[in-house]
Amino acid sequence: MTTIYPLIICGGKGTRLWPLSRTQSPKQFQKISGPESMTFFQVAVQRHRGPVYQDPVIVTGGIHRGTVVKQLREIQSKAQIICEPVGRNTGPAVLAAAHAIARKDPDALFVVIPADHVIEGRLTETIEACIPAAQAGHIITFGIPPRYAETGFGYITDAGPLAGFDTVRQVGGFVEKPPQEEAQALIDSKSAYWASGLSMFSAKTIIEEYQKFDPTTAGHVSASVEFGSDTPEALYLDEAEFAESAAQPTESVVFEQTDRIALAPLDVSWNDVGSWLAMYNISQPDKDGNVLQGDVVALNSINTMVSTDTRLVSVVGLSDIIVIDTPDALLVAKMDETQNVKAVVDLLKASKRSEAEVHANSIPAMVPFHKQDQLEKIVETDRFHLGTAEIEVGRTILLDRGSRSQQVIVVQGTVHATGPDWSKAAVEGGRIYADETGSVRILNSGDTTAELLFVTLENADLGKQNEPIVING
Repeated sequence: MTTIYPLIICGGKGTRLWPLSRTQSPKQFQKISGPESMTFFQVAVQRHRGPVYQDPVIVTGGIHRGTVVKQLREIQSKAQIICEPVGRNTGPAVLAAAHAIARKDPDALFVVIPADHVIEGRLTETIEACIPAAQAGHIITFGIPPRYAETGFGYITDAGPLAGFDTVRQVGGFVEKPPQEEAQALIDSKSAYWASGLSMFSAKTIIEEYQKFDPTTAGHVSASVEFGSDTPEALYLDEAEFAESAAQPTESVVFEQTDRIALAPLDVSWNDVGSWLAMYNISQPDKDGNVLQGDVVALNSINTMVSTDTRLVSVVGLSDIIVIDTPDALLVAKMDETQNVKAVVDLLKASKRSEAEVHANSIPAMVPFHKQDQLEKIVETDRFHLGTAEIEVGRTILLDRGSRSQQVIVVQGTVHATGPDWSKAAVEGGRIYADETGSVRILNSGDTTAELLFVTLENADLGKQNEPIVING
C-alpha cells in the first residue's frame, strides 16, 4: 500500500493571535482551547496518523526545534525534523523536504499541511483518493467550497473534469485575496473554491517543477540539503546555500505556472484561525455566548471571549469583546477589530518592545557562563574558570569555535554533541571539547534536564566569540 508523508511547515511570526503568540512562540504552538487542550501543531500531527501515513516531516526554524520535539513527545509521535537556518517562505521549505526524503524514498508522496489550521471531516479519505493522480505526476491543490465572499482568502477556479481521474479536476486559475466585488462574483460563478493551503504531490514532481521555474533556487536548496548537517535530532540545512534561495511560496513559483496542477474539492469544516474572532468562532460558547478560559468571572456579559492562564480576570457588562491576558501583556479589543491586532504588533516591533518577540517567562535555560556573578558554584582563578548550566529537554546550546582548553562535562543527563564533521553521545561523566574548526551543538537528547559543567583553562579566550549561547527551542 502506498503511504504518504505529512509535511508540516512550522513557520509564522506570531502576530495574528498576539499576545498569546509571539515571534518565538507562534500560533501553531499555542493550545487551541485552554490549558488542557492540544496545540494547533499537535492536532495537525494527530490528524495525519494512521496506516496511510508515514511519520511526519516537520520543517521549522532552529529556534523552534526544541518546542517541536517537546510537543511531539507529549503526543508520543516520531518525526523527521528539518531546521531552516533562515526563513525563506514555503517554497524552499517544501523543496528541501522533498530532496531530503527523496534520498531514501525516491517515490515519496507528500501532503503539505498547514500547522495552524483547524480541519474537521473526512480529509484522509479525499487524500487517499488523490494518490493515483499524484503518482501520475499531478500537483493537487485542495479547495474548500466557499460559504461567503471572503476578501482575505485566495481562490481557485474549477475548469472542469480532468481526463482519467474521478477525484480531481482541472484548474482554471488562482485569484489572490480579491476585493469584495470580485470575491462575490467568484461565489456567484459556482466554480470557485477557497484555497485551503493543503496540497499533494510526489517528491519527484515538485523537484522537477521547481527546477523548471526557478532553477537558481532549486540548485541552492538542493545544495543546502547535500551540505547540511544530518544529525540524530534533525537535518540542519546549510545556511550559506539556503540563504541564497528566493523567499517565495510554492503557489507562486510552481502552482500558478505549471500545467500539472489539479484541484480536489474538500468536504470538510475548515478555519485558518487568522484572528481572535476566528478563535472565538471555533470555540464552544456558554449559554450567554461567552468563551471563558482560565480563572474568569463574567457578570452581565454576552458574546465575549476572556482567556487567562495566570491570574483571576473579572469582566462586567461586556458585549462582543475579546480579552486575552498573559503575564506581561493584556489585549482588549472589539470582536470586529481583531484583524488589526497585527498592527499593534508592528508598533511594538517598531518600538523594539520585547513583548512582540517573547513571553516574559520564556527565560532561556542556559546562562552564558561568562556572566559568572549570575551562576552558582562558580570557581574563578588565574588558571581556570568554571560555570554550570541546566538545559531543558529538547534545548540546544551552541559552543562556538575554540581550542580544546574549553570543555563541557556532563554532570547529569544525556546529551548529543555535533561538531563540524563529527558527532557523539555523552552521559554522566562524559566530556565534550570545543572544536578549532567550527561550532559544536550540544542537544539535551534525554528525558530529564541535563546539567553541564563548563571548564575554561587559563589560555582560553573568554571573549564573546567563545561563549556558549542558547538556541531557544
